[in-house]
Amino acid sequence: MNCYSCNKQKNQVHPVNSALLKGTSLLLCQTCIDLKYEPRWVVVMAGRQFGPEYVKNYILGRKYVGKLILAEDLIVE
Repeated sequence: MNCYSCNKQKNQVHPVNSALLKGTSLLLCQTCIDLKYEPRWVVVMAGRQFGPEYVKNYILGRKYVGKLILAEDLIVE
């Protein structure tokens, strides 16, 4: 199975509740769990829903895998 955060194929993934989107269950590998990573799409969705300040620590600390999250990614027209 693939980890939702790093998207790498892993022999073992674990169900984890998202720290940003309450009620969202994620399948993460042990490495991403240990690093307290969230999937990039979760960080973007939480930023759109709750504002940039809510996800500031995840963006500045790069607690996700993938390309840099820009302000335009968080703004919905």
